[in-house]
Order: sequence, then C-alpha cells, then structure tokens
Amino acid sequence: MKMKSKIHIIISLMAFVLLGCISQKITREDIEWSDFRWGHESDTTKPRVLFIGNSISIGYYSAVSTKLSWKANCDRYATSRSVEDPALFRETQMAMANYHHAVIHFNNGLHGWHLTNEQYEKGLRKYVKFLKAKKSQKCVLIYSFTIPYPSVEPGQKLDPVKNQVVIDRNRIARKIMDKNGITVIDLYGLMEPELEKYSGSKGNVHYNKEGHDRLAERISNEILKRIWK
Repeated sequence: MKMKSKIHIIISLMAFVLLGCISQKITREDIEWSDFRWGHESDTTKPRVLFIGNSISIGYYSAVSTKLSWKANCDRYATSRSVEDPALFRETQMAMANYHHAVIHFNNGLHGWHLTNEQYEKGLRKYVKFLKAKKSQKCVLIYSFTIPYPSVEPGQKLDPVKNQVVIDRNRIARKIMDKNGITVIDLYGLMEPELEKYSGSKGNVHYNKEGHDRLAERISNEILKRIWK
C-alpha cells in the first residue's frame, strides 16, 4: 500500500472517531452540581471511606461520618450527574484522588430521569466497570438502592411515575451488583414503610434529621459488618 493511501485511511479513521465524539449528545439538567469533601485529610492513621451519591448522601454524610469516626475517615462526592454523563467519571476520579479507599459506597438513581431502563443499565454497568478498574486493589464496593419517591398528592404515598422508575432502577442495579459480587444495602425497603414519617415534607424526596439518622445507622452498620468485624 502506498504511503499516500495509508495517510488517507488514517485521516478517514480519525474523522470518523472525532465525528462520533462530537455527535454524542449528553442530556443534562438546567442546573448541574457537584460537591466534594475530604474529611480529616491530613490524618493517615485510619483507612478512608468514599461516599458517592446525590443530595441524599449530603444529608446522611455527617451522621455516618460520626458513626464511623472511630474506624475511618470519610470522604464525599455528591452530584446530580447521571450515569450516562462523562463528567461523572471524570469527577469520580477526582474524588478518589490519590487515596486508597478501603470502601466505596455508591448510588446513582435520582437523576437522569430522561434515561430509559436500557440506557440506565448500560450507564450503570459502565460505571461499575470504571470503579472496579480505578479503585485500589483491596477496596470493597458497596451499593445502596435508590430510596422511594414520594407523591405530592393528598392520600397518595408514592409518585406513580417516578417511583416506578426507582423500582426499575433498583431491579437493574440488583442484577448488575449480583453479577459483580457487590454488596447491596436495601435503603428502599428501609424507608418505604414509614416514608411520610421521615420525609422533610409531603412529596419531598429529602429527609428530616430522623430520616438521615436512620439511613446513617443502616449504612454504617453494613460497612462495619462487612469490613471491620
């Protein structure tokens, strides 16, 4: 093959790849946000736990950090990024930084409402593969089910549309985590029976202090039970 022909082929391949990247459309919310925190960063005497989630993780982070403080220092990456968003992967790597986390506890289910079940499954599979590749060798991954989505309508406990999405995503997550040998914490089953007791207000997906404490208790106990016996 002549050199000129080789150059034409290489240019064509590069154009194909670049066009593919350019054509990839990521749907984002009107306001996207991310929140990072590294607790007791200068302390190297304890192992570290990284919590990856959404605004719910911000709510329980303080309580769970306190419950684990005698054993570990806790870090947090909370975000609105959906599992299809390349920014989620870049920012996760920032959150992991140069730390060798003993545990990464993660969830992604209350954002990216535009995603079909198939798209969500593809994105979550890719994210799990990413975490397994980037985590330190002995780091344990733990996934928590997405919490129930309440209804704003009087006399109606759960939003019939969004909560069905949550149920579908938890089913998908269970399948993926089981295949990868990742422990699952059922926060949906924990909160659903007394959802209105723990909701900040009617239809509010966020919790009051009692709700945050309940989440923190279950999560910290599961982490301690599986990692530090």
